[in-house]
Amino acid sequence: MKTDLERDEFLVLLEKLRSEDDSIILATVGDINSKMMVAEVSWDDLLISQDDIQVDNEADAEDQDANNDNDSNVTFEPLNDEEKREAEDLIGAIRNMKVSGSTKKELDEYASDIKEGEFELMDLRYLRALKARLSV
Repeated sequence: MKTDLERDEFLVLLEKLRSEDDSIILATVGDINSKMMVAEVSWDDLLISQDDIQVDNEADAEDQDANNDNDSNVTFEPLNDEEKREAEDLIGAIRNMKVSGSTKKELDEYASDIKEGEFELMDLRYLRALKARLSV
């Protein structure tokens, strides 16, 4: 994978696919597609078989966790002031479009992340892709 996806966030999106509301399902599919595009991953990258799992014992699992922690520190790319303004503008523009309540909630979380310094370049790419997709 080029960029890590937030597993819990992705699982929430997958759970939304169980909705009986077609508009929620369609919006969720778009959100999943956008996140995958931004992260530059394919379904093959996301879905692995049990045969592909290489962790044989606890020591290997601990080593793998340590490597993942190091990787997450390397991939965090904070925004500069111009990029923060762009992200805030994108959030406002998307909010003014016809979007679901869950998307508006996600936008609120992004706005909070910007204020807390937890919003990063990957998130900005996602907002750009989301706005482009919704603008079609």
